[in-house]
Amino acid sequence: MTNQSTNPGARKIEFAGKTRIFNLNEPKVLAMIAGGAKLKQVARMVTIARLGIGRAPFAGQYGDSPAACHRRFVEKVYSAEDVENVIALGLIGGGMPEDEAFALIDEHVHGKPLEANAQIASETIAALAGAEKAAGKA
Repeated sequence: MTNQSTNPGARKIEFAGKTRIFNLNEPKVLAMIAGGAKLKQVARMVTIARLGIGRAPFAGQYGDSPAACHRRFVEKVYSAEDVENVIALGLIGGGMPEDEAFALIDEHVHGKPLEANAQIASETIAALAGAEKAAGKA
């Protein structure tokens, strides 16, 4: 599991009745975020099917980069798909198996009111934006 103290993108957040680690700053997750062929190379089929084959999981208004997704949360123009993908990838980056992460999404996010889950997703994507800025990538 992710060590929050050494990874600037990791956050402990209360979700689905437990404190869980969310981290978008893990190599496997960063490859999934890149989308397209990289997504097919690194992710299991369940992840590919859920995030969209050949499509970057953060695609939307302003583009498909983590910065574009972060901007959608800051401006409150995020989609339900943004919320679901950020939370799922954050859980996977925190060490949770893909199947378990998507089961939690199905139970606690998909088809539910967005506000509480959007707050979790916003904090998760903001942590990645902060980690990228600290590494000089922003």
